[in-house]
Amino acid sequence: MKKVFLFFLVICAMFLFVAKTYASPLDYTVLQLGSHNENTSIDTVPHILIIGGIQGDEPGGFNAAALIGTHYCFKNGYVTIIPNLNFLSIIDRNRGSYGDMNRKFAKLDEKDPDFATVRKVQEMVRSPEVDLILNLHDGSGFYSPQYISELKNPKRWGNSIIIDQEQCNSPKYSELGEIGRKVATHVQANLLHKSHSFNLHNTDTAKGDKEMEKTLTWFAIGQGKPAFGIEASKNLNVPERVYYHLQAIEVFFRHVGIEYERDFELDTKSIKKTLSSNIYLGFMNNRLVLPLEDIRRPQVGVFPMEKDYEVHGNSPILTAIAKQNTMQVHYGNNRLTNFNVEWVELDTSLETMEIELDGKIVAAKFGDILYAEEYAKLIPQEGYRLNAIGAVVGDGPRGDESGIKIYKKDFQSRFSLDKNGSQFRLEVYKGKKYVGTFVLEYSNTKEKELFSPLGIK
Repeated sequence: MKKVFLFFLVICAMFLFVAKTYASPLDYTVLQLGSHNENTSIDTVPHILIIGGIQGDEPGGFNAAALIGTHYCFKNGYVTIIPNLNFLSIIDRNRGSYGDMNRKFAKLDEKDPDFATVRKVQEMVRSPEVDLILNLHDGSGFYSPQYISELKNPKRWGNSIIIDQEQCNSPKYSELGEIGRKVATHVQANLLHKSHSFNLHNTDTAKGDKEMEKTLTWFAIGQGKPAFGIEASKNLNVPERVYYHLQAIEVFFRHVGIEYERDFELDTKSIKKTLSSNIYLGFMNNRLVLPLEDIRRPQVGVFPMEKDYEVHGNSPILTAIAKQNTMQVHYGNNRLTNFNVEWVELDTSLETMEIELDGKIVAAKFGDILYAEEYAKLIPQEGYRLNAIGAVVGDGPRGDESGIKIYKKDFQSRFSLDKNGSQFRLEVYKGKKYVGTFVLEYSNTKEKELFSPLGIK
């Protein structure tokens, strides 16, 4: 497990998501967002724990949690988010690679592969700072207290707020039924389509529901913590599911007094665009950064890689997994692309280099995306050489393209990173050791010379 603490103390426009760095590409992420007035004790401000991805085949939940962790900012309270709790299950696109993790909170063998994760989550639930817990799911159909159709009836779980009982023994937010009905009523008033519905579902767990007695929410109730499940319908597409999750979650924010802002509109078109745009994955302390929005599929080439590579991303549901000499790039339930790996030694003696872009010289950091309308030229530096991947310049192969103007026409399009054939790699080496990569994007409408996607320039 890793923790990333993000405090939004000034203005949301300056928000930067500090991406995942992990010992394992499948470690789950813990994000703590928020702030409180300097004249207010942190013990008196509300704190919500949100968990997504406890079951890996429910993308509405973990995508909603990921958006809250990367596109919201908060004040007058804190929100702790685990967007990708069962990351292996998400990658495997199943309910649970080692069994259903949401049925392991009552009793669990120490030899169970999920044992350590479940225990850590239980510790977080018990934490005195946490006032309320939300567990995000996707369920079948549309829950209805009365039978309406095969899709809408009491046996369905989708589009509902789940409570285990009407009340819990908690000093705050103990009226589970009252709060749940308030949330469900709001979402019901903001349906995407009249054929949808959104209701409160009380499972009455204590009356003998043996399956629900094993869940995270029932465990939380036993610790005196108010806990709710939020279920979007599996009969909807992912942006629609995320819409219903966020509608419900924002009511909880308002109910406890957490103030929030997000940088997108709460509609399915904006949600879809936000989920699919401006996604980046970095390796080796971001010396290699891949823009993934338009990445080539299913294969994108051969890349240098240090064996003890680290992965960083600007979404907690992004990762890459090495399978022998192939790297698989995953974004939630989707494999975006693959690339072959050439294992190399890494040289970190240099952090930046000067590059001429259409006549203007800029100092670029490895991992930066460079923009040119006409050409790029790496200013030569003794001891370092440039390999412009897929480019044929000058009188033929020479092993070093430093000091040469490189135009888009010089690149073979099949070596581009993107499907449109406009993004190419500039790899720098010191002898046989790899130093870093710049991504060069040719654009007729460029607005800047460079962009650092995983850091502040």
